Amino acid sequence: MAGTRSGPGIPATPDRDRLTGVLAPVGPLELSVEEVRQLWSFIHGDIMDGSMRRLLRASLGLCPRHTWAYAVVEVELWQAGAGVRGGHQPFDVTVLYEDLLEHVADGLDLKTSLLHRHPDEVLLPLGPCRICEDMASPNLPGLRMGYANSNTEALTVEANGLAHTTAWCRETLPLWRDRACPDCEPGTAEGAGNPVLLCRFHLAARRPLPEHLRNAVASRLREVRGRMRHLTESMTDYGAPSGAEENASWIEALGFFAGWGLPLYLAAGATEAGPETDSTGAGRRD
Repeated sequence: MAGTRSGPGIPATPDRDRLTGVLAPVGPLELSVEEVRQLWSFIHGDIMDGSMRRLLRASLGLCPRHTWAYAVVEVELWQAGAGVRGGHQPFDVTVLYEDLLEHVADGLDLKTSLLHRHPDEVLLPLGPCRICEDMASPNLPGLRMGYANSNTEALTVEANGLAHTTAWCRETLPLWRDRACPDCEPGTAEGAGNPVLLCRFHLAARRPLPEHLRNAVASRLREVRGRMRHLTESMTDYGAPSGAEENASWIEALGFFAGWGLPLYLAAGATEAGPETDSTGAGRRD
């Protein structure tokens, strides 16, 4: 199954799973009510807290499942927003993962030294996923209310519809399809494909990485970050509208941090479903 290979750098142990999670296979993402409750609350301000941002940098964001779930919950449920497109856009997601792209790129570019003996260790998180931790916390007595007393059951049904996330993935498919991690592809021989395109899990499995590969990956991450910064600004009152390349950037960023299971699954049905209506502006260059 795609995304489940282990290598010498990431032994398949419970401790590895606790810190890094498990790559989601190419398949559907069915969120529980409690996951939606936690993520909807998380989206309403957690990453704006300085101490939380430091924790998220240490953990490289969320685990693979909750990285994609984070994007799905925001894109599906946030109905209105600034910028030309309005709602159903990954603003909160891009703010966090812009910061994480820069963090990882800077780490990979470090020269090997006594102080930085293994620069590629920046690919390994130093703590667990925040949402996984909250999900594992003991249940407190009383009702578990949604954010601002929202109806979490109804929000979960809406989030699991994946209508807007599917539209983003399919509309930008021609741009990101050849940039996906080759080791996340079902049926692809391990080690085949361009190593610069590997997600962080499959890169970490090849540690130690030669300096030229680390530098090339860092350059790619900065290029993705540049496009994603434009996308972030386009979702504000004064930012210029984004084009197709910018609209694909957040999928590339999350693919690097969490593997490509979900977008590959959503894109697989694009041919069967026929052309998508361009609801995000992904094909527009203004």
